[in-house]
Amino acid sequence: DDNGRGSVYVYNTDGTGELKITASDGAINDNFGYRVAINSTKIFVGATGNDDAGSVYVYNLDGTGEQKITASDGAAGDAFGISVAISDTHIVVGAYGDDDSGSFSGSAYVYNLDGTGEVKLTASDGASNDQFGYSVAVSDTKVVVGAWYDDDAGNDSGSAYVYNLDGTGEVKITATDGANFDYFGGAVAISDTKVVVGAFNDDNGRGSVYVYNTDGTGE
Repeated sequence: DDNGRGSVYVYNTDGTGELKITASDGAINDNFGYRVAINSTKIFVGATGNDDAGSVYVYNLDGTGEQKITASDGAAGDAFGISVAISDTHIVVGAYGDDDSGSFSGSAYVYNLDGTGEVKLTASDGASNDQFGYSVAVSDTKVVVGAWYDDDAGNDSGSAYVYNLDGTGEVKITATDGANFDYFGGAVAISDTKVVVGAFNDDNGRGSVYVYNTDGTGE
């Protein structure tokens, strides 16, 4: 929308009450709206191109109260906001272009809902082009981060990592039948007891979904 500045539209569940939200500092190629998340009181919007490093904007449900969240160590090309997830108490933001462990090794950040308390997550075995942070999800106690280009089971076979909210307790999950270009971790979801990981290119593009306990067992 508007040369890549982007926008977000909010509706009631019956499709009425359209509200359009744009960033107060929006610029061309910000990609505001690339990812969105919502809870009972707040809207979160990823803008992967904002200020070159990317950012996330927070709004009340009526579009007021804009707040901007950026990574404390953000740099050009990080794509902070490529993925966004929210629980009742925390927001998680992926930055798959971050390069702490090599180009596009990726990272994810955990915040309180007001943008404070930043915790940065990186894979203990991260490597160039893993794209850790391409997908994220959060529950009341755990965070799951997808690294869909990780190569443990072949080129771009993919993986997912589970952490406590404070970044401790890393558990790495890979598919027992992982293979080249499965892209396991391209999508992730989590509840209080289970982790779900998508591998959309598994089995020659047929795709599959894997379900685990939060400790990585029980595939």
